[in-house]
Amino acid sequence: MISIVVVSHGNLSEQLIKSSEMIAGPAEDVYALTLQPGDKPEDFAQKVDDTMAKIGDQEVLILIDILCGTPYNVTARQVLKNNVECVTGANLPMLIEALLSRDGITVSELAETITSVGADSVKNLKPFLNRN
Repeated sequence: MISIVVVSHGNLSEQLIKSSEMIAGPAEDVYALTLQPGDKPEDFAQKVDDTMAKIGDQEVLILIDILCGTPYNVTARQVLKNNVECVTGANLPMLIEALLSRDGITVSELAETITSVGADSVKNLKPFLNRN
């Protein structure tokens, strides 16, 4: 099974996981890493390293809240590992899809799938509703 690490500014990653469990059920091998106000980048980097060490050699999908920023800057170096993919713009549909689709595919395939799901889940509602 592909492990999932959600990293964010503040508690977003924890809340995304809790919300996804309401829809997809209990999540195993899913980790939330939060950068809180006042946290030092080097301390956050240590949290990331500790989590990755705990996961070991398993394939890992890292969902990052936004492109650039400290969670991205610290976590992006993990993508240099062969068994890790990082995707930015984390949202609830992406995490739900990752949880439901992570068995039987590679982490690279999962990253591509959730990138599409994330993009497809963003809509300007009025034009979307008027079209249908």
